[in-house]
Amino acid sequence: MLQRLTTDKLEQLHAACLEVMAKTGVRLLEKRAVELLRKAGCTVDGDALVRFPPKLVEWAIAAAPKHLVLYDQRGEPAIQLAGRAAYYGNGSDLLWILDHRTGERRRPVLRDVHDMVSLLDGLPGIDFVMSGFLPSDVPTADVQKLQMLTMLERTNKPIVYVTTDLENTRRCVALAEIVAGGKEAFRQRPFAVNYVNISNPLRQAPESIQKLMWLSKKGLPFVYRPSIVTRGISTPLSWAGFLAVNNVAGLAGLVLSQLVREGAPFIRCGHSGGTFDMHTMVGLHAAAELRGFNEDLAEHYGLPRFGIGGLTGSKVVDQQAAYEAALTLLISTLSGAQLIHDVGYMDNGTTGAMDQLVICHEIIGWVKQCVRELTVNDETLALDVISQVVDENSDFLQTDHTLQHLGDDYYPELTDRQTFENWQAAGGRTLQERAREKVNTILDAIRPAAKPETVLQQLHRQVDQS
Repeated sequence: MLQRLTTDKLEQLHAACLEVMAKTGVRLLEKRAVELLRKAGCTVDGDALVRFPPKLVEWAIAAAPKHLVLYDQRGEPAIQLAGRAAYYGNGSDLLWILDHRTGERRRPVLRDVHDMVSLLDGLPGIDFVMSGFLPSDVPTADVQKLQMLTMLERTNKPIVYVTTDLENTRRCVALAEIVAGGKEAFRQRPFAVNYVNISNPLRQAPESIQKLMWLSKKGLPFVYRPSIVTRGISTPLSWAGFLAVNNVAGLAGLVLSQLVREGAPFIRCGHSGGTFDMHTMVGLHAAAELRGFNEDLAEHYGLPRFGIGGLTGSKVVDQQAAYEAALTLLISTLSGAQLIHDVGYMDNGTTGAMDQLVICHEIIGWVKQCVRELTVNDETLALDVISQVVDENSDFLQTDHTLQHLGDDYYPELTDRQTFENWQAAGGRTLQERAREKVNTILDAIRPAAKPETVLQQLHRQVDQS
């Protein structure tokens, strides 16, 4: 595994964050949060500028769970958020779709959300599901509950869902509780994680804080995520300054969550990279800068973490899309980013293409194989087999040992490994063409419903009433 920050640098960054929190402070634009922090020993200037005692921050780090289990929607353990693990999922709310059937760039509709979730459900290397697209053909007020409904209807995998305010968070949780079999059942075996965005790390909006407090009180997991693509705008441009400010934002949220409910499940944003290009004025998701540093900070605290990978700034499925997706997936995996989201994102988080996501799924298989640990024992060393081959003057193809270990290697589904002649004879298709065919195969397949009919009826009644 990859560790980029030494212990000395981690401790130096942490000390700097404590200084910012104690001397400079963070504006929290939610009165209930400010009062709770004031009672806990924070000082408050005006109505919102909160300064945190270092001991309170250290208490919150110690109080937060270091190991979270996310379940699938049938109640089985699916994701273990601890240590340098890696799980993969897509992203949400893309404004455009690059249609894999026509090549057209267009606004997505609800049917595209349905197709995306069905595709994700059919890809075994995808561990959790997000909505993919922001549908343009439904009323804005209904978008988030319909996204959640679609994810609950079409997959049993864990879910990461995005909401813009507390009311939509309540709606989505109510739907999840129906599937889980009740409020306490969902708290005990959570399968859905709310993704809470913080637009400005030093001036946190009431919508984000309200969601944090409500979810913490219920004991439900959420990601608390400052923006990673505004370096030089909402954070210093310098790398260490960026890390410090975004870490301060996360620690402020952590303190608040633990004050609401000690031991509340908190998932720290541990994103790799992210920068703002001062030449083009575009936020870059796949930039090389700062890869691995945030993961090291999260590991230093022992906190569960949310990562990013498998994304690109390319506008089409091309060589840039492939290399940026591959490198970001590899670095995030090696860094132990845990929940690695935005797989398949294009055009810096504005566009999605299902064939690109399938190509990323192929890359995930390669990465998983790359980071497998080496097993060294009598069986794998095969000293007796080596001796046998030498004694018989033969080769290893003829041994049972080779047959028994064929499964050790990764045999990709879409990556070409043929000779040129065989590839040409099979049609000479590109990887993108093979990926498009796989998308259509998954979408055209008839699959049983993910939920019993009685549960689906309850979900639709809840959506109609909310």
